Formats: sequence, C-alpha cells, structure tokens
Amino acid sequence: MKGLFVLMASLLLGGCAHWQSGPEAPFVRWKCQSQQNIAWRYADAERSRVDLKIGNSEQVHHLRKEPATRGAFYSDGVVAFHDKGNQALVYRVADDKLLAHGCSASLITF
Repeated sequence: MKGLFVLMASLLLGGCAHWQSGPEAPFVRWKCQSQQNIAWRYADAERSRVDLKIGNSEQVHHLRKEPATRGAFYSDGVVAFHDKGNQALVYRVADDKLLAHGCSASLITF
C-alpha cells in the first residue's frame, strides 16, 4: 500500500513537471486546429511572462501578462497569446489576424 502511494505521488509530481518556469524550462507543445502549432512556457515563477514559439519557427516571443476578462492574456505588442484554460489562440495585434486557434494540449497524439 505504501509503495502504491509513493508511486501515485511520483506520477502526480511528474505530471506537473511541464509547468516549470524560466529559460531552462522545456517548451510545452500544443496542437492547434489551425495549420500552426505552438510551443510555450512560463518565463517566470509568478506566471507573469511567457515565451512563445509559433509553428516551426525558432523565434521566441517574450510576452507579458495583461488584464483579461477570462483566462490569461499575454502580449508583446506584436503577438498576443490568450490562454482560456482548456484552449488557447494566438493572433497578430496590429490587424487581429489569427495565427493559431483551437490550441490545446489535449489534441496532442502519441
């Protein structure tokens, strides 16, 4: 019984590893309903900044958290990332062009 508890605790803690933050944290890849997929990570422990990659580009957008009515909204003035909890979208701020939508970790297939 004790072994089962230790195993379950290890699995739960291991499942949270993808929410590490900082420049050494791995990017979390989300599949999107659009052609572009995204990869992102929290840039700080407070979750006030995220690093975002769009599609296959290695360019990293450094976005800051801004007020949102629902979910979490991050922007650098050029690109915006709106995480609504179970889905996210990315768009270009200048003209509101959707770059990626319907993005979710649940759409990833192994």
